Amino acid sequence: MKIVFAGTPQFAAEHLKILIASDHQICCILTQPDRRSGRGKQIKLSPVKEVGLENRIEVLQPSTLREKLTVEALKLIEPDLMLVVAYGLLVPKEVLNIPKMGCVNVHASILPNWRGAAPIENSIYSGDKETGITYMRMSEGLDEGPILEVHKCKIEDEDNLGTIENKFVNLSKTNLLNFLEEFESGKIKEVEQDHSKATLAPKITSLDQEINWDLPSEEIERKIRSLNPKYGAFTFLGTKRIKIFSGFTTHNTLKLAPGYIEIAQDGKLIVGCKQESAIKIDEIQMEGKGIVPSQEFVKGYGATIKQNLKFSSNGQ
Repeated sequence: MKIVFAGTPQFAAEHLKILIASDHQICCILTQPDRRSGRGKQIKLSPVKEVGLENRIEVLQPSTLREKLTVEALKLIEPDLMLVVAYGLLVPKEVLNIPKMGCVNVHASILPNWRGAAPIENSIYSGDKETGITYMRMSEGLDEGPILEVHKCKIEDEDNLGTIENKFVNLSKTNLLNFLEEFESGKIKEVEQDHSKATLAPKITSLDQEINWDLPSEEIERKIRSLNPKYGAFTFLGTKRIKIFSGFTTHNTLKLAPGYIEIAQDGKLIVGCKQESAIKIDEIQMEGKGIVPSQEFVKGYGATIKQNLKFSSNGQ
């Protein structure tokens, strides 16, 4: 098939690689415009664009798919299919109607659960025990189109955002090309979603990333895992913003109040939570510095820890 691929982050780039290694023709790539990021605000290419350039595939980066020039360019290509993976831009009806076989979205949840921009994050934070990847026919509504195929996997206690993404990529490495073959031959049966059971997974904001130590440790641990490694859950040590990337529930034998810090015998930080529970931190990051093991953080900022004694909200 002649396929237009639309996607932006690394998760999408891994799916693009699957297509490039197949017999399908990737005639064009759509990805979000280049962004400035990092301390120096350097221009950063999306992972999808990098893969596209490496393989000499045409890359289009419109700020919206309603741009006339982009729509006309897609019409000239006359694609059989558009495959969309974590693109991040709305696909309007005019574009949905361009490919001969329509548009298929690779969505990172078992629909109708977790429609929206952050399905994996919300699934982990909510304590789901199972998740999956859904291949769906796109419609104008937000992840409301008919389900074409679903592949499920378990969420283990140690899973985070990164490991679940890897599981989904592996599911697609096993199943995506076979799905496309059956889709092209008309063997896939479409199943309408039960819209009454839909749950939403809106984009992650800074409010979602901040830790409230007045919650039970199990919930805080899920927040940390749901944001690792893309965001990091944050708190404050004095006026310094701290990100926590890995931490697990442990016994609060020291009877620490929520937010208060102690150093365990193994050199790691322990933080009190609600109901006399606690979090032991494995990986942590000081504002403006790199991610380090908890023990290394304690050695480097021991004086700051002793001066403040607790993590707090908003630097208060």
